[in-house]
Amino acid sequence: MVQLGLISIAGVIGVGKTTLAEKLARVFSAQLICEEYDKNPFLARQFAGEDNVALPSELFFLMSRACQLAPEAISPVETAVCDYIFEKNRIYARLSLDSRQFDVYDEVEKSVQPNITVPQTVIYLCDTVENCLERIDLRGRDFESVITAEWLSQLSGAYEELFENWSGCRLLRIDCSQCDLRQDETVKVIADRLLNETEEGTSSMISLSNKICQQIEI
Repeated sequence: MVQLGLISIAGVIGVGKTTLAEKLARVFSAQLICEEYDKNPFLARQFAGEDNVALPSELFFLMSRACQLAPEAISPVETAVCDYIFEKNRIYARLSLDSRQFDVYDEVEKSVQPNITVPQTVIYLCDTVENCLERIDLRGRDFESVITAEWLSQLSGAYEELFENWSGCRLLRIDCSQCDLRQDETVKVIADRLLNETEEGTSSMISLSNKICQQIEI
């Protein structure tokens, strides 16, 4: 049985996180952890611009992810694949909440963060805003129809800032602009890299359009 610990996948809305998580979970016979967006009773109203539900919505996600990533939820398995990183909470909270709301959120996050399972690998998926918007449109979730290129660019910038000096664990950065994560061949390249590159504290980049892989030590 492959023992890769927790693999968390990061990136903006529409970049392909869940698609890749599902496929990697099948490849490794791993536990699959997916964001419970469909259980958030405030999400559609938050996307519609109702400021009074922004804090409840972000707190719902915070507590949901805290439960999913608790050690007792993951420790019995050899490999788990998650379609988000816990740090996503803070990125969205900063974009969505005013200063007073964020102070409340911050206190709750501090109380749960010490009990969160730390991933052994983070896969950061990157793509153009245009490509992500196209995928968002194709999957047809009504509440996502209000997403703009400007907001998605802000989200992308926040992720880039997070990973600019990332040292939390091994980081694998993938440029998805010229590849299709639905293709088994693409997923095999990623799976092979995960299996063959186990050293902690490294950052790697994969160009999947031509399968040229460049490893950069940090």
